[in-house]
Amino acid sequence: MGSQTKPTLPAINFSIEDLKPGSASWLSTAKQVRFALEEYGCFVAQYEQISGELLNSIFGQAKDLFEVPKENKVKNVGEEPYRGHMGPNPLLPLYESLCIDNVTSPQETQKFKNLMWPEGKTNFCETTDSFGQLLADLERTVEQLIFEGYGIGKQYESVGNSNGHLLRFIKYTVPEDKDATVRFPSHTDINFTTIVVQHEIPGLEVKTKEGDWIDVECAPSQFVFMAGDGFQVWSNDRVKACHHRVKHCGNKTRYSIGLFTFNNGIFQVPEELVDESHPLLYNPFDSRAFIRKYATTPELKKEPSPIKAFAGVKA
Repeated sequence: MGSQTKPTLPAINFSIEDLKPGSASWLSTAKQVRFALEEYGCFVAQYEQISGELLNSIFGQAKDLFEVPKENKVKNVGEEPYRGHMGPNPLLPLYESLCIDNVTSPQETQKFKNLMWPEGKTNFCETTDSFGQLLADLERTVEQLIFEGYGIGKQYESVGNSNGHLLRFIKYTVPEDKDATVRFPSHTDINFTTIVVQHEIPGLEVKTKEGDWIDVECAPSQFVFMAGDGFQVWSNDRVKACHHRVKHCGNKTRYSIGLFTFNNGIFQVPEELVDESHPLLYNPFDSRAFIRKYATTPELKKEPSPIKAFAGVKA
């Protein structure tokens, strides 16, 4: 009996020179993106625009960031839920994260730096601005391509203009039992889309439609693009939000970075994505209202699909 090959995620190359709207590579990449998201809810983006040097720099900054005194970290608060410092807490004792909302605005990075390092910090803003901008460019390209893949490329502009980007620095502390494997629970992201950046230590696992878990390797210039609940709504369930979790074992602290795209407007399924075989599944909804409700309603968190409970069309 031959051993079964382990499932792997599709990898799509975004470093092609002529990846411009209308080109042959644009159309073929749009097909790949649509297929990968419909099949897996995620894929690996090969994106060499973020160099190994920039990656090392941003993770160097991330390590320094978690050394900042706690009284500085707790000043990282947001006006919306999940947009500030999180952890460690009894449910997630090994997890801690800090974030910059609207990371594509240099003023926000500057404000964040002043809270964390009032006395200043070399290269933090330059590195973070450059990294955040490049990741946001990747996110916009992927979304333009998926709209293109569904034949509604012209509609991207209005959705793209109401999207904002949050950059989250994440730290997983080493488990006390070095032989233990600790898993951060399986979930989908409640925002629109997420890009996960792993560095040196892998750990991200994503779930297939069949219920198998895929370990996502850690490789230079490779970033994992995932559909969130908002994207599931937009696609009228053609794309399901990606279930994922984090495995943490061994004796090294694990750092990762996520770019979370939030839609800040009223969100609805495009009429082009509603037909006989895909009847309308969601009412228009305010994604910020959904996230606030999710943050404050324990019952909603327990639903198999919180977004369906919140915005689903009732039969």
